[in-house]
Amino acid sequence: MVNNSIIEIFVGDLTNIELYDAIVIPTNSRLLPSGNLRCKVLKNAGTQVQVECNRIMNRITQISVGSSVMTSGGNLVQYIIHTHGPRPGQGNEGKKLMLATWNSLKLADEKGIKSIVFPPISREMRGFTAKICAETMLPTIKKYLSEKNSNLSNVSICLDTEADHKEFKLILDKITE
Repeated sequence: MVNNSIIEIFVGDLTNIELYDAIVIPTNSRLLPSGNLRCKVLKNAGTQVQVECNRIMNRITQISVGSSVMTSGGNLVQYIIHTHGPRPGQGNEGKKLMLATWNSLKLADEKGIKSIVFPPISREMRGFTAKICAETMLPTIKKYLSEKNSNLSNVSICLDTEADHKEFKLILDKITE
């Protein structure tokens, strides 16, 4: 618990989550389908979500690393937040991963969203380890909930494996002592 908000981690399928108002998925600078997770979410959400992504891209040229945008959630949830996480070797990866997490939380909070679930950003396509994601994302979530939160009551991270869960649990236990 952080300021009456729950931070939780679990192993599961991000596309089979009905308890959340919003899910966060990684994106590229053009909001195009790429990577297994993004493609799976977009497929399950339905074509309307990609249509909304295309409309966003008609207004702006690209989504910068660390930025997030929101669409409807189609058939999955109320909203999908598309966040552009960093790649190793870009420089300032930790800061960019922190910004991707922070900006997703801020966007959800401003929209009045109560519950949100993240994957480990930059884990699948970008090559970050679970440990790197946990060391950046969890303290960022805690800081946001402690300092800025108005609406979020549950922030979760959905992990693919027990090994990833173990890495995240170690960090979560440290920051919530």
